[in-house]
Amino acid sequence: MAETMKALRFHGNQDVRLDNIPIPPLRPGWVKIKNGWAGVCGSDLHEYLVGPKNAPTKPHILTGETLPTVMGHEFSGRVVELGEGVTEGYGGAKMEVGKKCAIFPVLGDRTCVWCQRGAQGVCPNWGFLGYSGYGGGFAEYICVDARDVHIVSDSMRLDVAALVEPIAVGWHAVKLGDPKPEDSVLVLGAGPIGIAVILSLRAHGVENIAVSELSPLRAEQARGAGALHVFNPKHNDVAERCREVSPDGWGPQCVFECAGVQPSLDAALASVRGQGVIVNVGIFEKDVTMNPNVLNRRSLKWVGSNIYTRQEFQEVVDAIADGRLKEPERMITARISLEEGVEKGFKALIHEREKHVKILIGVDDDP
Repeated sequence: MAETMKALRFHGNQDVRLDNIPIPPLRPGWVKIKNGWAGVCGSDLHEYLVGPKNAPTKPHILTGETLPTVMGHEFSGRVVELGEGVTEGYGGAKMEVGKKCAIFPVLGDRTCVWCQRGAQGVCPNWGFLGYSGYGGGFAEYICVDARDVHIVSDSMRLDVAALVEPIAVGWHAVKLGDPKPEDSVLVLGAGPIGIAVILSLRAHGVENIAVSELSPLRAEQARGAGALHVFNPKHNDVAERCREVSPDGWGPQCVFECAGVQPSLDAALASVRGQGVIVNVGIFEKDVTMNPNVLNRRSLKWVGSNIYTRQEFQEVVDAIADGRLKEPERMITARISLEEGVEKGFKALIHEREKHVKILIGVDDDP
């Protein structure tokens, strides 16, 4: 009889269960990971509430799997077994049992033009660990392709390594917006991705960062991450305040929309200066309206930010290791067990959103 493990699996709309399932078999070229910590993402909540959207209801083109699938795509762990022929992980890093790692979760066919560029998120056959099959971080073990394993230093805590994925989303957005260190910047929304954007901006030398956020806890998180100015949009005209705190009075050169709601979109358009850039990072759950003439008249750039590349994922690993990304663990507001995942993870983020930024589900107590 095959050995089994505990796993949180998505069975359908508002149906996540703690199941006992077989430990996945090790394939040639793959490695077995004992999972450490995994973050609950906003897209996980979206999947739980209105899905299945990302999880496959028919066999996925890459994995061949369908519901139920193991959730959790922001995760870390330790290598416990090497498959046949495995000597290296991503970038030629030496692969050994016991090594700590962060897992690149984006699945691609590895043959299309976008996969060849390292941008699996644009692959027409894309998928995700934690949605599409092959397992995920909300389980005791996972087996993954060795090429998707990013080795981290022994000194990096596994809970911090689990933050590489969400921070990489912010890192990618900052590189697309390309603000200069002397620029003024606005971040709309200080949830996990907004905080990731702030941390990434500071790592790129940007200091004059304004943030619009309703939640007092998240506002405080934004200040801790390095924001100089934090506005509550209920009590402030965000566009006016941004002009007041920009040195030349013209407002931000770059705006990062991280909330995914109509008022945030409106604030982005009202705040950004002429010839500025709006980077769309947030996921909009409802249709929104925008007059394209606003972009045209003021020569604005609207840029869609789709996850990250493999290289950017590694850049975040390196930036945490060398201290450019400072104290990313500040964004963690709770650490819970697999058994607590539904009640204290999913439901807590749905019903007590203002109390949390990032909740991690832990499998391995060893830091």
